[in-house]
Amino acid sequence: MQLPPSRTVANIFHRALTEPGARLMVGGAADVSFDDVMDSWAKTWPDNTETIDLIRDAHREAALNGVDLMAQSPMAEGLTGLVKAIEQAEDTALCAAVRACTKASATLGTLWAREEVAARYIPQLMGDIMWDQWVRVGGLAPAGAAGEAAIAISTVQYLLSPHWAQDLHRYQRLMEAMLAAPAAEPSL
Repeated sequence: MQLPPSRTVANIFHRALTEPGARLMVGGAADVSFDDVMDSWAKTWPDNTETIDLIRDAHREAALNGVDLMAQSPMAEGLTGLVKAIEQAEDTALCAAVRACTKASATLGTLWAREEVAARYIPQLMGDIMWDQWVRVGGLAPAGAAGEAAIAISTVQYLLSPHWAQDLHRYQRLMEAMLAAPAAEPSL
């Protein structure tokens, strides 16, 4: 089964995204301004100027209220900050994050491998926000080092973004319901 085109951006590996993304990974928010990030998204997402304008307005309003949203980002300190988040996580939180991300990837892989189940439910999964926030960027983790890297990235996301972690658990329950009752129409 082939992944359909993304609803959010034509190509997350577009040079306009990878160049500022690499600078963000190395130096964090100190190396890439918010305007640079938005300009890169505008280049790769030309049909959604309204959404980009809304994001710009939200950042501008926050700045007027003395809040630096870039400083609150998980990427504020780049790779150093991400590593620090893992190092400072309590053992139980880190284990829970790894377990949740590994289990969700395995469940997605199992669902994907069962063609009759996948054919029926993948469209429903694609309609969920977690399709773009997780599946497309590492949820369907291949065997080997690439899959381990995908699980590691998901683990960091899980640790740093409680709302994302809650969405992953919700998505996990949805996938489990699909596997358990392929004839039904589960929804959460």
